[in-house]
Amino acid sequence: MPKFVFHYFDARGRGEPARLLFAVAGIPFQDRRVSQEEWPNLKPKIPGGTLPYLEVDGAGFTQSLVIFRHLARLFDTGMKLQSLLLVCGVVLVCPGTMRPVSSQSLLEQVPMILKQMNSTQKIALMAEVLMKNPVLYDKLEHILVGALPLISTFSIKPELNKFMLPWVLDTIPKVLQNPLLLNITSRMVSDINKVNITGLNDSGIDPFMHGFMQRFSFVHSGLRAAVESFLISRGLDQHYARTIASKDTVILETYGLKVLDAVIGTVNAVDMSGVSTNDSRVIEAEFWKRFSLLSAAGKAVQVLTPVEQFLPKLDNTQLSDKCYNDTMIYLNSMLQGKKWAVKIFDAVGKPPTGTLTGNLHFIGSYDQCLAIKAEKASSSQHLSTTNTRYCRATFGLSEGLIASIREYIGDVDTHGVPLSLTWGLCLPASCQKQDVSGLFTLGFLRSYNLTPVVDCSESYDLGTDTDAIIMILILSIICLVCGIATIFHIYRFSEKEGKAEPSVSLSSDHVNEGYIPEVEETTFSPRIENGHINSRDTDFSSGKDQGWGERLVNIFSLYQNIPDVLSFDDHDDDSIGCVHGIRVLSLAWLVLGNSFLYAALSITSAPVTGNLLEGLGLMKGFTFQAVISSPFSIDSFFVISGFLLTIKFLRKCTAKGKVKWQAITGFYANRYIRITPVYLIIMMTYVCFYHYVGDSPLYPNSIGVADKCKQTWWHHILFVNNIIDNKGTAFEQCMPWSWFLACIMQFYLITPILFMFYIWSSAIGTIMVGLLLTASVVATAIKEKRYTGDIMSMMSDGGDYWNNVFITPWCRVGSYCIGLLLGFLFDTYDSSKVKIDKRLNILGWLVSLGMMITVVYSPFTKNREGGYSWSPLQAEVYEAMTHVVWSLSLSWLIFACAKGHGGAVNWVLSWRGFLPLSRLSYVVYLIHPVIMVLFIYNKKVLINMNTLEMSYLFLGHMLMSFAVGSLFSVGVEMPFRRLLKTLKKRGLKDRKNK
Repeated sequence: MPKFVFHYFDARGRGEPARLLFAVAGIPFQDRRVSQEEWPNLKPKIPGGTLPYLEVDGAGFTQSLVIFRHLARLFDTGMKLQSLLLVCGVVLVCPGTMRPVSSQSLLEQVPMILKQMNSTQKIALMAEVLMKNPVLYDKLEHILVGALPLISTFSIKPELNKFMLPWVLDTIPKVLQNPLLLNITSRMVSDINKVNITGLNDSGIDPFMHGFMQRFSFVHSGLRAAVESFLISRGLDQHYARTIASKDTVILETYGLKVLDAVIGTVNAVDMSGVSTNDSRVIEAEFWKRFSLLSAAGKAVQVLTPVEQFLPKLDNTQLSDKCYNDTMIYLNSMLQGKKWAVKIFDAVGKPPTGTLTGNLHFIGSYDQCLAIKAEKASSSQHLSTTNTRYCRATFGLSEGLIASIREYIGDVDTHGVPLSLTWGLCLPASCQKQDVSGLFTLGFLRSYNLTPVVDCSESYDLGTDTDAIIMILILSIICLVCGIATIFHIYRFSEKEGKAEPSVSLSSDHVNEGYIPEVEETTFSPRIENGHINSRDTDFSSGKDQGWGERLVNIFSLYQNIPDVLSFDDHDDDSIGCVHGIRVLSLAWLVLGNSFLYAALSITSAPVTGNLLEGLGLMKGFTFQAVISSPFSIDSFFVISGFLLTIKFLRKCTAKGKVKWQAITGFYANRYIRITPVYLIIMMTYVCFYHYVGDSPLYPNSIGVADKCKQTWWHHILFVNNIIDNKGTAFEQCMPWSWFLACIMQFYLITPILFMFYIWSSAIGTIMVGLLLTASVVATAIKEKRYTGDIMSMMSDGGDYWNNVFITPWCRVGSYCIGLLLGFLFDTYDSSKVKIDKRLNILGWLVSLGMMITVVYSPFTKNREGGYSWSPLQAEVYEAMTHVVWSLSLSWLIFACAKGHGGAVNWVLSWRGFLPLSRLSYVVYLIHPVIMVLFIYNKKVLINMNTLEMSYLFLGHMLMSFAVGSLFSVGVEMPFRRLLKTLKKRGLKDRKNK
């Protein structure tokens, strides 16, 4: 190898092409860079006195072009292709051979080199290189001959060609420099370099490339590089673009050409005979008249059959063979356009509108799915069943997707309700719940790691359900007894009613002390005589005594019970009329709040709301705070219960003068027997029959608030369900709304003790109730500090607030104590009317209404748009004090109305139309959540939470709750009340006879 010494200044200039040529050829040389200080001494020694100067083993060459041509001849072996490309500027074809020189890449130096050469020099160099490289010349000639057919097609008329050809030639460099093309080329080169060439036949170009092409797919690499580069050019993150491109390229490569060929075949098959016009618009119109887009689509999708080729079932897939085979037959039949399969596809859920408002539930058509009967496949494979099954697959959403949705809808608190995507599927009936998850692991679906929660429609066999059969027998016996008693009452005993002793009267029971119906501990009919609380015993000995048969008829007769329930007459002369209105309106307020609550916070994993994010946004409105504050209605029930129980008990003591221990025992027994039978009947009916009354795509196979009762029913019989084994959210507990009954029963346990203190000394009794009230406020504040929350946080906090604050008796007894104190106040001011100064009365009303409004609308400060979060101290004070404040305000309302200072308010609340509704309040409280659950989950479409629809739902829930509640009232509640009263009456008569 000759020794090369190249002399030139320390700059690029005319010496740079030679340096680049050395670098391209990979030939070592001594690059002597002459400084300006050395040049005057060196110049006389250089022939011609100019640089650049090249020494080759002692021989010297001057002038840059001479040096360049000399080196090109010397480097003939290593420069066959590179020299030509360097001169022609087409070095992009082989960028991998270029290496940086003097910290400047070859690609950046090529334009400079070419600018330093004139046209004659470039042509001369190209001619010399081609003459020295006959093989290269032959290759170029072969390319030219191959391009002749293509060139011949460019027969552009001269007047256009003189502009177009220069434009094309000027555009080609811009196209070659396009970043998209560079990215595609870079990705393909990267794929080429990754090919393992070990073992390829390198004896020649053809065998080597043949083996190489078997290992490398230009189509796959090109498609993937093009898709990835295009996505990156549109701003997609490189990682995501690469992932999408790698998955989609397989689909495009496998099916793209097949689909295209099918569409082309359909287009060519269009019969255009008879169209003789040359007008392209007419031809186009005729074509679209005769072309079937549906047929073309059908032909296109048929190339995807059989689907088993890209949805293969692996051995470890948890999917039954029957389900897999039937599903493949269905998919193939659907792609082939078979009507029954297309109907199944049509029943599958499709993306709806309103995605940004939380509507990510593709429900589909439930009824259409179950009505389809599949035809037997004509192939050798056959469906194992002709029936279909509706399933609902729920997918969790990534935090990134949820965040992107919130960018548009705003930061809406979902209160623990997870945002998820629900897809309604119509599948062969051979697919069970566990098979559906396996379908999402077939073929390319496996790479998406889809793990849905699946719920499929199930049919339950009533004949094998022992619990349901027993419940049917119980209800049948009740209906049979009521029916027989009614018939006997009408046709046998109706003539005797005027002569015989009146049947067991429930007139005094119509008072319904509190939300739960009350009854006297001993039978008495209270009256107000001379303005003082007094009582006298009812004379049970008057008239002819009824036989037990006639008594049982009267107890269970609907002819007797229905008028008693629906009567507008209040037979209790001294009952507090406004209490009936307060009870009914409080119940309506509770139903209104629960209508929203059960729509927003689904009690199961099944979706119920199509615009969850938008619906929860209603909470930000000022007027909507009244809906959120509906739990204060329960404090109203506590106040009424404590108040009416107190005045009943004290009236009894006034009449009897003393209280015996038997009366206390009877008090507890009476409470338990009065409220338990209808409570258990409703619970058992709900638990045993909810499977058989649901038929919709949203109806769950398991409802926690019902199924849990099978395990914790004894908690409810003992009325300790609010303090024992409370775990999880409210919707994971048995009939969670029954916590109120447990609290009331627990309050009843301590009430006689408080009454004893009051009878002994009214001051001591009042102090004891006050201490209990204070303890409740303190306990509530302590618990709220530890378990901060509200009624809407029952899901987001895992049930901490619900289980430790909302339903516990020590946090709710405060309102009941206010009711007791109100009863003590009535005992102190026992006249029917109390004189109150007009100004003081107005002030009392203003303060009372002001406190109620403050309690209800204070949460607006944190719920409104842009509101601030309450501090822990604010939350503690609000939770601890608002129940007491509300109860005090309600107590003033009752006192003012009862003592003649209620005005129009008392007139409205004492309306007689409230009486029958008030008598039904207990069963309506028990049944209304059941009605809501059954209605919401039996809907075929999702609820749209807006003011109008929620108002309509509220009215519907109220109407149906009272309608169904009346059946349980006249069939269960009233007969047991009459039976209890009959037994007590018989006991009193027996004691008197002794």
